[in-house]
Amino acid sequence: MKNWKHGLLGLAIFFAVNGMAAAPAKVVVTGVGIRITEAELDKAYLTYVLTQKAISNVDVFPALESFHRKQLLEDLIMDRLATLRADATDINQANVKAAENYKAQRARWETDFAFELIVAATGLTMVEFRRQLQKEALRLIVAKRDLRTLTAATEGDILKYYNDHPKQWKVPEIAKVAQVFLSKTDLATGRKLNPDERAAKHQTAAKVSARAKRGIDFKDLVEEFSEDLISKPNGGEFQIVKGLGNADLEREVFKLRVNDAHLIETDLGYHVVWMKERKPAKVKKLAEVSNDIRKYLQSGKFEKQLPAYFERLKKQARVQIHLK
Repeated sequence: MKNWKHGLLGLAIFFAVNGMAAAPAKVVVTGVGIRITEAELDKAYLTYVLTQKAISNVDVFPALESFHRKQLLEDLIMDRLATLRADATDINQANVKAAENYKAQRARWETDFAFELIVAATGLTMVEFRRQLQKEALRLIVAKRDLRTLTAATEGDILKYYNDHPKQWKVPEIAKVAQVFLSKTDLATGRKLNPDERAAKHQTAAKVSARAKRGIDFKDLVEEFSEDLISKPNGGEFQIVKGLGNADLEREVFKLRVNDAHLIETDLGYHVVWMKERKPAKVKKLAEVSNDIRKYLQSGKFEKQLPAYFERLKKQARVQIHLK
């Protein structure tokens, strides 16, 4: 009898090791071809919490756990429904889209190691991360395919939107310029220069302007004299969109002809500006924007149709949610 307890202990260990002693998985969703366990929902919620922290440094409030779990469960259901409805073309398109999304996510980080650390911080393996991207892509692809006829934008829809939003198609005049900039402020301390210091800066700017008009390479002048740390690495080049910049600078810049150089004073400092290119204001024609309008309208219709579509699929699959 003394070996009785040891025998039961050994049997319990055997069952545990072989998975026979584990409690049966609690099922939270059932339907035709659908079965989701509580463990899967727990995993989805943990991944969501860790992702928010790893990517955005945001803590998910425990008080909102129930809300987030319901949303995540809906995503899991939609993933299952999409998988059931997907054909070979859908799957191929989802694989391509997932690869594109993976590449875009990876590009946000300087090294593979840094990216791998971030993925690991979400609680996912790299294989799981790629699989999640594929599921998200497939969900949208299947839904868009099913809703194509309901979300199509007609030529009449596109024309109406174009005529109803005339301000959207106006492109203001744009000047591509390069400048040598001398500040009226001491850039190291933020102190405003005194009159003598400003006069010296003005005199230097006048000399730079004269040299630019004589045909001296403007990039050389930028390298030697400019104090604009933003445009200097690019040879002093930047764009001025009429109506969106410094009013004093704009007023004088848009008087210049291409290849003209001129000294302009503003409250910021002294700008020796060389006009490189001017693009006149215009109104985009319908043909230029019709594809963008179509995508916009279809996207809006898709968002409106999606909730009802999802409910139809759940009803067809006789989905039942077993949560308290």
